[in-house]
Amino acid sequence: MEWNEKGKKISEILKLKTPPIGIKFFEEDFLPEDVFKPSKYGLKMAVCQAMSFARFSGRSVALKEEDFACPPAMLIYGLAVYDSLKEIFVSANWLKDMDCDFKEEKLPPGKYKVFLFGDLTRMKERPEVVQIFANPEQIGRLIQAKTYFGGVVKAILTAKTASCAEALLPALNGEVAVAIPGAGDRVFGALDENELVLAMPYEWLDKIIEGLENAGKRANVSYPVQRFLFFTPKYPKTYREIAEKFKKP
Repeated sequence: MEWNEKGKKISEILKLKTPPIGIKFFEEDFLPEDVFKPSKYGLKMAVCQAMSFARFSGRSVALKEEDFACPPAMLIYGLAVYDSLKEIFVSANWLKDMDCDFKEEKLPPGKYKVFLFGDLTRMKERPEVVQIFANPEQIGRLIQAKTYFGGVVKAILTAKTASCAEALLPALNGEVAVAIPGAGDRVFGALDENELVLAMPYEWLDKIIEGLENAGKRANVSYPVQRFLFFTPKYPKTYREIAEKFKKP
């Protein structure tokens, strides 16, 4: 599949620890072949957990309503309806009270039936969104790749729903976005302390690869950034004074 090769290419350029994740949402009740479905094994999963399962195991994970473990994600993905998503965050003290300003980003209730998360280098279905988990330097390079074509990368940061919503939902709407993972991603998605998230529409992938190959090329910048070491270091005054007393052997 062409997206498998593109996933390998971007992994190679950025030397990613884990492959990019391909994401596809189905409006029909369709289950792709050879996918891991948690409820088949008596499990439920958080969305961030499903993404990590895919990137560490190489298997695609399909979530339907009966596979969801995360209450906020159920509301965000339109699998359940409730008066306020904000109430969940207030109940856990992620927000001080119900008077706090909080924009509730949600998908239309009932629109999607199946949510697929796969290793982009191996998955069989063409994704709608590509999401990358990487260190700050790699994410910085991805931002440079996007802005090689102008514009900016979107970042609306709350550190509450980073991988399942903050980065992903803007990408569903055609934007490249970054997010800083919070507690859920760290606890249930097993993200380490150095990982950030960037998501893009699949249609941006070719441009991102082109940007990674060309952004800053004449400045000799790529990943990893070549550190500038062509200089004479200056040591503390005490070192220099003692060094003046050195004798040749």
